[in-house]
Amino acid sequence: MTEAKAAPRGLYAVGSAGLAIEALVVLLAVPAVATSQRGHVSGADVGYLVGVVALLVFAAALLRRRGGKIVSSGVQVLVIGAGVVSWPMYVVGGAFAGIWIYWLRQWRLPSSAGR
Repeated sequence: MTEAKAAPRGLYAVGSAGLAIEALVVLLAVPAVATSQRGHVSGADVGYLVGVVALLVFAAALLRRRGGKIVSSGVQVLVIGAGVVSWPMYVVGGAFAGIWIYWLRQWRLPSSAGR
């Protein structure tokens, strides 16, 4: 009989660090978006990006709690949605969503430590 083993604690740290790095990348994109549109950026666009940054930081802090993975996965959708503000954000969101999916798949891999 095989017992399901808990994922290593380090996996939470990797997920939180990934979300924090993602928040930093989106935060650094705010001035780039503002300058690329030559001053025609609306306050709502900048507010959306700053809000996504705040949600990413919140999701990183919430990751160890119940429902943390679900909340963090939902924030990934919002990051991809930031492509509406500036098209390169589709690329950034897609890249980080791919990394996030890979991280989620690590929870399902069987552990070979007990063999």
